[in-house]
Amino acid sequence: MRLVTKVTYLIQLICFIPVLPLLLTQAKRTKASAIQLPIAQGNTIFNTPDSQLSLLHIGESTVAGVGVTELKQGLTQGVINKLNQITQTSISWQVLAQNGATLSQLNQLKACFLEPDILLITIGVNDTSHFTSIKEWGVQIKQCVKRFAGPHTKVFFTQVPNMANFPALPFPLNQFLAIRSQLLDTELKTLCLSFHWHFIEAHLPIQKKWMAIDGYHPNQAGYQIWAEQISLGIAKHI
Repeated sequence: MRLVTKVTYLIQLICFIPVLPLLLTQAKRTKASAIQLPIAQGNTIFNTPDSQLSLLHIGESTVAGVGVTELKQGLTQGVINKLNQITQTSISWQVLAQNGATLSQLNQLKACFLEPDILLITIGVNDTSHFTSIKEWGVQIKQCVKRFAGPHTKVFFTQVPNMANFPALPFPLNQFLAIRSQLLDTELKTLCLSFHWHFIEAHLPIQKKWMAIDGYHPNQAGYQIWAEQISLGIAKHI
């Protein structure tokens, strides 16, 4: 079924060949006019000997908190807060993120938490826009788990955001990137099934009222909605 899905997406991408000059023009204009928001400020690690679980969250700009002022308003802290409520468990955590990074670049970072109980990985937008091949995407996903997870780590991947409704992206560029993002998402689902990792179908709430002023990242309300979906997905398996 997923093979059929991949073929369908590839056929859809081929249909964009006649408008490639327009897509390139739109991509350049969008990049030139984009509002550059900073990463969020605050502690990227919380560790206490009293904690019962450890969570390492790896990701791109959304994990770095772009769109909010402080990390406590962002995605990771939202996940931790909700998990604390659901499980009544104290959790140590680390944010390992880089704004604008592809997964291959994230795989070069060093974590303080070795063999965490929970490895949460939120990726895909930059690999979509940087045209990472499906083959390379799969290689880097496996490398990420190998590098940051231990033998007893529970691995969770969040769904690759569908870029069709990003307010900052014009038509038809948004549709082209949407198909690209869904190709990566389909491959991610396949790998999660093969290696018994957990795939969380948490949908980023892509509406203007939940997006930051750049039209590309969530605001605080958007992060909290997304975090609640992710935390519920994790809580089922811990």
